[in-house]
Amino acid sequence: MKLHDIFLSCLLLLLGHGLLSAKEAFFNGKDLSGWSAEDMSYWSVQNGAIVGTKEEQKIQGNQFLWYDKKVKNFKLTLKVKQVPFAANAGIQFRSQREPNGHAVGYQADIGKGWWGSLYHEHGRKILAKNKDKEGKNLNPEKWNKYEILAVGHRIWLAINGQITVALRDPIGELEGQISLQVHGGMPQKVIYQDLTLERNPQVKMVGMNETELDKILKRAPKGFIKPKGK
Repeated sequence: MKLHDIFLSCLLLLLGHGLLSAKEAFFNGKDLSGWSAEDMSYWSVQNGAIVGTKEEQKIQGNQFLWYDKKVKNFKLTLKVKQVPFAANAGIQFRSQREPNGHAVGYQADIGKGWWGSLYHEHGRKILAKNKDKEGKNLNPEKWNKYEILAVGHRIWLAINGQITVALRDPIGELEGQISLQVHGGMPQKVIYQDLTLERNPQVKMVGMNETELDKILKRAPKGFIKPKGK
């Protein structure tokens, strides 16, 4: 076998076992191809971004826009803007889409008092709270960079270059879908922009390597806290 053929064989083997990092055409910036929702009237593409809203109308229950492909180990990077700041939204990942429109699984939370926290939608509730309660690292009603890194049972969240959650969750889901949420309740607009999905990523974030990220990991609580309004 020629050297070139050996290289191709090894490459295909690595890809087949999910050992090579690969960025994915996650959102084309033009339409919602590859995405779906129970009620698509809440979702649109405007100026290259995904927008969830009902202009000046109360949101009827939690609404989710689902990416059709499942993810395992991944890094998701995006920018989020929410108006008003008092509203609530989130980014589901490794989640299950239920026939009734509900989502079950991890959520990187968005909303006043909840930005950067890790929530378990329709399950174990709050798993890890962002200690920045006053939101000093946030840009209210402006763009905020959100990063989600999930490798095995290890999960890290970061907002604007600052780690907000570092959790080892031995009983958590290892596979599922990603979805974007606009929360039921007050009229609001949440905009998701510059979405980048990387499968089988290197374990690094905000300038920290794997060893450094592992040192700050905490273990998920055995019980759960059910916050008001969730």
